[in-house]
Amino acid sequence: MSKAGLPHILCKVGLWDRDMSSGRAFDRDQLLAAFDRIGEAALANETVLEFAVYGGAALMLASRFRFATEDADIGELPSPWPDWLTGVIGDIARENDWSSDWLNEDVQFHLSQIADHAVDHMEFSSFPAGGRPGLRVFVPTAEYMLALKLKASRINDPAKGPQETLDIQNLIRAAGIGDVEEAVAVLAKFFPKSGADAAKQRFLLRHIWPEESSDDAPEYPVLGR
Repeated sequence: MSKAGLPHILCKVGLWDRDMSSGRAFDRDQLLAAFDRIGEAALANETVLEFAVYGGAALMLASRFRFATEDADIGELPSPWPDWLTGVIGDIARENDWSSDWLNEDVQFHLSQIADHAVDHMEFSSFPAGGRPGLRVFVPTAEYMLALKLKASRINDPAKGPQETLDIQNLIRAAGIGDVEEAVAVLAKFFPKSGADAAKQRFLLRHIWPEESSDDAPEYPVLGR
């Protein structure tokens, strides 16, 4: 039971930038509005949800260098999903012309089994805005997000590559990473096997390493609304 006396549903979500067969991309304001709807539905059903958001969604919510994405992945929800949650997710999709699976469970495969929710995540905000929370949203730290991006290594993808490159460069600067080996150490912290065999990541990092800049590092996380 939560401190408010309501049961919690704990889950992991993330707009994970996979290719979508249908549906429109959405921006930060649209995602915040969708989370408000889900939070309201959770309260109406006497439940508190906690979402940990990853990938493009987390960057869109908590940075100033990603502005749109296409879907949200979710893991560790009871199966089948509660009818009320399935209903509100479907309503949001239809009303916005989003893909019917804009909220899904695909992200679980990509996550680190070593990452600690309390240490490697930060609370972004709660929903609905200005009221009793029905949904609390968390984002990973810049280091954990960087490790996830390096493990996926989609820089050479013709469609996703340019955005992936910018995301990694910005995360390197936001996390204060000084060189390629330090970046590989971050990868190994969360994914030891990938860190031990990181020739591909080293090659890519050497080719995309961000140039020295007098500008301030990109801000991440930008918490709240």
